[in-house]
Amino acid sequence: MQGKAGLKLRTTQNGDVGVAWPVEKMLAAVDLGSNSFRLTIGKVIRSGLGEQVVAVDSLKESVRLAAGMDVEGKLDVASLTRALETLKRFCERLRAFEPDAVRVVGTNTLRIATNVQHFLEAAREALGFPIEIIGGVEEARLIYLGAAHGLPSDHQRRLVFDIGGGSTECIVGTDYESTLIESVPVGCVALSKNYFADGVVSKARFSRAVYAASDVLASVSGQFRQLGWEYAVGTSGTAKALSTIASTMFGQENLTRAVLCEIERLLIEAGDVFEVQFQGLKADRRPVLAGGLAAMIAVFDEFGIEQMRYCPTALREGLLYDLIGRGSGNDIREITVEQMAVRYGVDLAHAGRIAGLAVSLFNQVTRGDAEAMRNRCDLLRWAATLGEIGMTVAHDGFHKHSAYLLMNSDMPGFTQSEQSLMSRIALGQIGGLRKLRDLVREDFEWLMILSIRIASILHRHRDGEPVPLPELSASRRSLKLKLPKDWANKHPLTDSTLRAEVETWAERDIFESFEYQTH
Repeated sequence: MQGKAGLKLRTTQNGDVGVAWPVEKMLAAVDLGSNSFRLTIGKVIRSGLGEQVVAVDSLKESVRLAAGMDVEGKLDVASLTRALETLKRFCERLRAFEPDAVRVVGTNTLRIATNVQHFLEAAREALGFPIEIIGGVEEARLIYLGAAHGLPSDHQRRLVFDIGGGSTECIVGTDYESTLIESVPVGCVALSKNYFADGVVSKARFSRAVYAASDVLASVSGQFRQLGWEYAVGTSGTAKALSTIASTMFGQENLTRAVLCEIERLLIEAGDVFEVQFQGLKADRRPVLAGGLAAMIAVFDEFGIEQMRYCPTALREGLLYDLIGRGSGNDIREITVEQMAVRYGVDLAHAGRIAGLAVSLFNQVTRGDAEAMRNRCDLLRWAATLGEIGMTVAHDGFHKHSAYLLMNSDMPGFTQSEQSLMSRIALGQIGGLRKLRDLVREDFEWLMILSIRIASILHRHRDGEPVPLPELSASRRSLKLKLPKDWANKHPLTDSTLRAEVETWAERDIFESFEYQTH
């Protein structure tokens, strides 16, 4: 099969269609961080040993989003303006890319900002691609995936740290597999803003910053110490800046506690982050240097680290390799859903029947871009597969428990918006529709919910008996559902339930009309 832009489509054993990358494929990853916005473009080279991403271009601009956040969590106009101007420049470099070749993610500051929704809409327009807000654990997973491809496959357990602008990700893993993942809300921008906003650095201020970072890190360090590791690795801006200083000024290949203390001494002696002279330190790192150093010292103290090497690959490279996995059919989201289904004891045969019928119904009444349709069908299928996980909490109101678990669980590979959509589908699979009126905005979401509700009604007996595929049609905002009369007559309970379902939708006035007919 041939897809858009010359991509070859391949069909898996279960009938799903995926993308088989050409020998060389250009991909792009954009990281909207708390301090900097970064764009990396990589070329995927396929060989007999697998795929490798080779970076061919990169852009970085210091936006300092976190510095523009007030005590109420609102981002100021200046920081949002800088962000949008940066994205407009990035857009020029990305114009030739297909939607399925680009991933754009927002991290800690965009996760916690209270006025982010309007910005995200403007940002999508400025950049030309949708922006995914990812949770801290998902960010950590992607960071480790990127770092693992920049480190040797030595079968040793390593501890990876990424001190970002607003959060620090901590991961233990071996080769390409992560074992323990945590994200904590402490970063170089936040510490710099809270303790060194005017650039002045004193011993007292620095000690308070280290204590503040240590207090947050202490909540997770114990479990990491218990697990253990062979060596520690630092990634991204803070680790890079401090490693550069360690190399150029002290001739040290790795960061050590002694080197960090010497950098601290020089910084306090200068008294100002803009006065101290550090070889190799770039100008855009100066405003966040003191906060980053305090965070790194806290990391060394809380985790008992003796030395740390620097790895140049992290989140953006992880995004690129994750894109490769999705294109080749190795979507981490499939693994996540499978693991959750097993953990919560899902009846996979029953869930599969509901998921298959729901997707078939949804496909009858929706049209759109092939990539968007494929993603929506996947999300509906996954939501249906996990729709009954709430039964492990209680059978009564299980759909509410399922919705809560889908919204609040750590689900590797999924963005916050994807989890939110699946949560709404699970919430709407049974019961009244009033609870969804303030949550669902788009017609395609209502059609997803309608599809899973009809599928659940038809498979209510849970006996595995084949059911006919109803005809579901839509003309503008009017729906019609048709079933064979003979089948309906043999299943009077199901027929009656479907007629009640039509009334439920009519009462809420979601669509202009909804008819159920037998023929």
